[in-house]
Amino acid sequence: MAEEEILRHDVDVITVRGTFKRAKSTFSYLVSKWIWFILFGILGGAVGLYVAYSTKPTYTGTLNFVLSTGSRTSNISGLASQLGFDMGASQTGDVFSGDNILALFKSKKMIKSALFKRPPESSDILANIIVKDLNWDKNWANKDRTKGLFPFPDNGILNPVQDSLMRELYSYIIKKQLSIARTDPKLSLYTLTTISTNEIFSCYLTRFLMDETASFYINTKTSSAKQALQLLEKESDSLRRLLGSSIVSTAAESDKTFALNPAMQVQKAPVQKGQIRTTVISTAYGEIVKNLELAKINLQKENPLYQIIDAPDIPLVKDKMSKLMALIVGGLAGAFLCLIILLSTKIYRSLNT
Repeated sequence: MAEEEILRHDVDVITVRGTFKRAKSTFSYLVSKWIWFILFGILGGAVGLYVAYSTKPTYTGTLNFVLSTGSRTSNISGLASQLGFDMGASQTGDVFSGDNILALFKSKKMIKSALFKRPPESSDILANIIVKDLNWDKNWANKDRTKGLFPFPDNGILNPVQDSLMRELYSYIIKKQLSIARTDPKLSLYTLTTISTNEIFSCYLTRFLMDETASFYINTKTSSAKQALQLLEKESDSLRRLLGSSIVSTAAESDKTFALNPAMQVQKAPVQKGQIRTTVISTAYGEIVKNLELAKINLQKENPLYQIIDAPDIPLVKDKMSKLMALIVGGLAGAFLCLIILLSTKIYRSLNT
């Protein structure tokens, strides 16, 4: 056992010495190639500077907003109960609840509506602005299928080929430029961000998309309640006119029977009919007014609240790679590449000798 331990110890010592010797040899080899490290570092730095000069700066348009859909329901229901109205069971199903609102912002309908709007700082629509910035218009002009189909018309009416180009632009924006996130689920705080190389596009796509989506969202949420309110208002106006007419006609009949002999009951029949008709219409009108007030409360309940906290404004902050940082990173990348090449060459030679 003692001899085995001594042998194992000698092997370990030899292995450590061999490893140290190989490491020292490799280090000496790399030091001897210092000129290559310098050359690759200079080349990498030059590439980094070229990238820094040729890359367009990016601009970020960020909009933060709070959306509230159900916070006022309990308050309005309590108010309705105090007024004697029954609001019924609260609705729990909401197609726009939770993360569904994120999908609405990224829908083709909303983005397309925003792209066909014209920023105040430009004479062209957003869709044409970003296509020119990406130089897609030149590529489209060189293809027979898409030649002469750009720019997009301001009215948003597209032919089938233009519609396919718009789908291509929509996909690019969704994947590369636009993001919407729910940053705080408890507060329903959302952040809408557009990043592009065009300052006007980054600012106004964010703003226009917020406007279009909020308008569509509110109109959809309140459409049924608005229709019910309009129907009740129309019915209320009709019954009010009937009630006024009935009161006047009943008073006229009453004037005809003034100082009439009490024994002549037949002559009083029109007055009694008028009074009954007025009572019926008055009762119906009272119910309609009650339902009208309930409809107004229901409309307020369905109307969502959104509050913009921060919105992008021109000028936006320019994000561009520092030339010094590009030089340093490029130089280090070049030196690292040189290291990999030299080590690979040394290992290859050692394996073939």
